[in-house]
Amino acid sequence: MRRRIVAVLLGLAGAVAAAPEAAAGTGFLTCESISYRHNYCSANTQGRVIMVREMSTGNLCQQGRGWGYDNNGIWVDRGCRAQFSYGRDDGGSWGRAGTLVCESISYRYRYCNADTQGRVSLARELSTGNLCRQGTGWGYDNGGIWVDRGCRGEFRYGRDSGGRNDAAIAAGVLGALAVAAIASSQSGAQTAPAPPPPPPPAGPVPPAWAIGSYHAYDPDSGDIVQLVVDGGGRVYLRNEVGAVVSQGDLRDGMIWWGNGKRSWLAREGPGVLVGDVDTGKHFYFRRNT
Repeated sequence: MRRRIVAVLLGLAGAVAAAPEAAAGTGFLTCESISYRHNYCSANTQGRVIMVREMSTGNLCQQGRGWGYDNNGIWVDRGCRAQFSYGRDDGGSWGRAGTLVCESISYRYRYCNADTQGRVSLARELSTGNLCRQGTGWGYDNGGIWVDRGCRGEFRYGRDSGGRNDAAIAAGVLGALAVAAIASSQSGAQTAPAPPPPPPPAGPVPPAWAIGSYHAYDPDSGDIVQLVVDGGGRVYLRNEVGAVVSQGDLRDGMIWWGNGKRSWLAREGPGVLVGDVDTGKHFYFRRNT
């Protein structure tokens, strides 16, 4: 009986020790190629890795040559030293929209893994000379996006069919935060113009966690919506081509938009939540890496 109890306890201890790995979401690690040698750093990447910051000099961390990954870890080589973000905050499930940069270095073919769900569009070409022509410079399948012949681009992929927050909560971002007030004020010729919005109350600079740039996918417009909070408390809402569609001021946790609308802003995981006061809707914006 005593041996059985000990065995059970040891089994439970093993299960507890393994639990963090099984429930792993996202994480960060530093992986370094010392003396230009290959190094493999174990991590439960769940098929998603982003280089956050290169620590080596000379642009040695080019994906596919200086670093890469599989489901069990990240490898570096040829002197690359960098910090990486890995994993998925939904526990590794696929089926969410996203963006990635895929580059044909030295005009060579390259394949970038992504769960495209059969939907990919070129959001922005990074190369010059109109090299990213679909079918010759880039293409895709369900497992990823390929580039060739010098094409370097930023691609939008996926369909947002049941992600955690990015799509389900972000539906209608532009309509809720930027367009609705203007559209309603122009809906009828007999409607008196709305009074100018009150000035935001004076307040301290925004908290450090709020300063930065964020993004969310808006399926209503098909845009990647950008939210930017600068150090002076100025807030900008941009569409995916960079045009400012609304702007305002952040004071004491409230965004006072220039079109008269108000939103609250709160910290949420790796990003922020923005809640529309008028409609009660709230939207999740993920911090840009």
